[in-house]
Amino acid sequence: MAGWRTTTTNQAIAFEEVQAVTRRRRLRIWLPVAVVAILLAALIGNAIHEFRVMRADALALSEGVIGNLQSRIETEVGAYLGPIPGVVRFTRDLLADEDLLSVRRELAEKVASGILDNTPQLTSVFIGSPAGEFFMVRRYQDGEQRGLETKTIRRPHGAQDAPVMQLTRHGAKGEVLSDEQAPWDGYDPRARPWFVGAAKSKDLFWTDVYLFFTTSAAGITASLPYLNTDGDLVAVVGTDVELASLSRFLATLAIGKSGLALIVDDQGRVMAHPRKPLVSKDGGGELRLLRVDDIGDPVVSRAFDRYRVEGHGRHDFEMAGRRYISSTSSLNQLLPHDWSILMIVPEDDFVGFVAENVRDTLGMGLAVIALAGGLAGLVVRQGLRADQEAISILERQAQLDAQGEAFGMLAAQSTLFEDNGRNGLALVTEAVARSSRVRRASLWQLAPAGDALVCLDSFDQQTEGHTDGATLDRSEHPGLFEWLQSENAVGDVASSDDARLVSLYRSYLAPLGCQALLSVPVKVDGQVTGVLWLEDGRRSEWPNQVQRFARAIGNLMAIRQAASATAGAVVAMPPAGKAKAHDSEAAPRTEAPVQELNIDARLGARRTAAFAAKLPDGAHPVRADDVQRIDQLAFVSLRFSDALALARSADDRSGESTIARLLAQIDAAASQHGVAYLKFLTDRVVAAADPSADVQHATVCLAEFALAAQAACERLFAEQHAPSAFHLGMDLGPAIGSLIDRKESSFNLWGEAARMAYAMADSAPPGTIHTTESVYEALHDRYLFQLRGHHYLEDVGEFSTYLLGGRL
Repeated sequence: MAGWRTTTTNQAIAFEEVQAVTRRRRLRIWLPVAVVAILLAALIGNAIHEFRVMRADALALSEGVIGNLQSRIETEVGAYLGPIPGVVRFTRDLLADEDLLSVRRELAEKVASGILDNTPQLTSVFIGSPAGEFFMVRRYQDGEQRGLETKTIRRPHGAQDAPVMQLTRHGAKGEVLSDEQAPWDGYDPRARPWFVGAAKSKDLFWTDVYLFFTTSAAGITASLPYLNTDGDLVAVVGTDVELASLSRFLATLAIGKSGLALIVDDQGRVMAHPRKPLVSKDGGGELRLLRVDDIGDPVVSRAFDRYRVEGHGRHDFEMAGRRYISSTSSLNQLLPHDWSILMIVPEDDFVGFVAENVRDTLGMGLAVIALAGGLAGLVVRQGLRADQEAISILERQAQLDAQGEAFGMLAAQSTLFEDNGRNGLALVTEAVARSSRVRRASLWQLAPAGDALVCLDSFDQQTEGHTDGATLDRSEHPGLFEWLQSENAVGDVASSDDARLVSLYRSYLAPLGCQALLSVPVKVDGQVTGVLWLEDGRRSEWPNQVQRFARAIGNLMAIRQAASATAGAVVAMPPAGKAKAHDSEAAPRTEAPVQELNIDARLGARRTAAFAAKLPDGAHPVRADDVQRIDQLAFVSLRFSDALALARSADDRSGESTIARLLAQIDAAASQHGVAYLKFLTDRVVAAADPSADVQHATVCLAEFALAAQAACERLFAEQHAPSAFHLGMDLGPAIGSLIDRKESSFNLWGEAARMAYAMADSAPPGTIHTTESVYEALHDRYLFQLRGHHYLEDVGEFSTYLLGGRL
């Protein structure tokens, strides 16, 4: 192999050049990537910095906005409630007298009407006396009608007498709409909180929030007592303020995009809310004031809880992944109550524009970087393409050098076909495999009868081994022999649509781990006498250079073979059944012939004895010519696992179903190989040897039948482009035969051998023949087997199972 040292040197030089190109490729890739990464990091860092700075500025600005809003609310509440004490004092001073009864009703109505017309926040003006008399002017609305209503309660016969109530309604222009006496509604001013508080304090009194008697609306009352010169209470003057007016004012405020402002007291009662009614019903149906918990807003509840714990001021918090700004301020400078303004606004309402601006800036920057990256990618692509072309040129040059050296070496071998061509053919296959850089290279020769293809030599680079003597029979691969007549380069045999290659792939290529096949026929005088195969792993297509080299080698082999034939030195075919193995690599269908296996030669005898022990002695007396125990009988079970595939049409012309054609071919194979027993049961075909024939000969016939049935199934499923949905099992063991019809000589077979054949078929991989150790004992000198696994049989023990690959 001196020539291969030069090839190694050339490959080393090419390897160094390829490494240099590879280093340049890395630089061309990583430099633009690094630049783009730096730009991207700078852009992201700048965006983060800008976001933080702008966010801090926006939050600082939000503090001023919230403070201004709180001041506005305080101002509005002050303007809303501030004039009321003066109005009450003015009313008392204008209407009060030593005796309330001396006050003229006409004057009181005019004064109250004027006050209500000029003070929209007031809902009523009233006067109550210690005697239980009452006078009130209030606003009313009945449907679309609105105006003022005067309510007078008098006790003409004393404080304990039944009161007389009179209601007078005036329209919007002051006209009298109705004036009537009505039954007393039970109202007693002396029991109302505004009367009690003013009488007790003897000064201006603000009630707590309560529900008004007439309208059931929530509100507060400002009342002032009138005392005579002796300090006795003469009357109490007051005015009502509905809190709904404050709620309407809060609804007009714009606090960010979704902010909220409300007025609450320390007890959690809501004094004003922009969107919620202030009066609700409790569980018993009674009206009560709205509380913070009744709002059902967890954000408001959290803000109020923070206020109760931390007091007035700003309290920011985070909830459900969102930050909120909360601020509370007191209104006790306006009212003698613990009222507070509670303001809540999401932080995004103030800083959301910051994120949007940064997002827009980041998007524009990313677009620029993407454009730069795209341009860099184009430059990198051009560079990589140039490097790839350079590497391809170097590889092609190295391959050309190797192929040239292979041609020179083969041309120098004058003894290529001498000594039956063994050493020369090994040089050919090894040179072709190495120079073409494929997994395997093999030379095959047609048998003289043309019914078989014999492997002269096969070299595997992965194992560095040679094998020869494998045989591919025409009966098992009929489509293959038709396919060999032309030069073919198949990239991926497993995905090929050519049905003629299915049997070759499943029985020869797949077990060896090869997917791609390049076939070059060796022709002498226009006749195909052999073939050169290049076998490799997954490959989409074969390079033209490799195809040309393979054809040149095929022509060289044809020339040498023709010259040898002229000189009378014809290459001899290897003797049948003797395969030379220089390595552990395999022949067809299997990776290696099974050698030096631990085979129990007594297995057949033990199975026969165990089966005989199970049979009853005389329990059912029968004639010996009706039922017979058979010590050894071969069975084959063929099981189909796809019922739909069997029901399809075999082709479009005849309309014949797949199962009909398949059974016809199986029946023909049974007749050809002398199978005496054949039955089709549901999805299974059962075949058995002739019980009266020689066991060894009958087992060989049944094995030939199994191989023929396998080939027929492979062809038919391949034509439909369907997976191999069939499984074969074979056993040689004890059985029972029974004569059914003497006239027709019909008989039935069953027993352990039949059950084991069934079990082997059920556990066989798709498209294979699964056999027991008993079959291997009988046929291992004629057929190729591959160890499959082990099986346990009761009263016999564990034994090995095998896959039947083909003939030796």
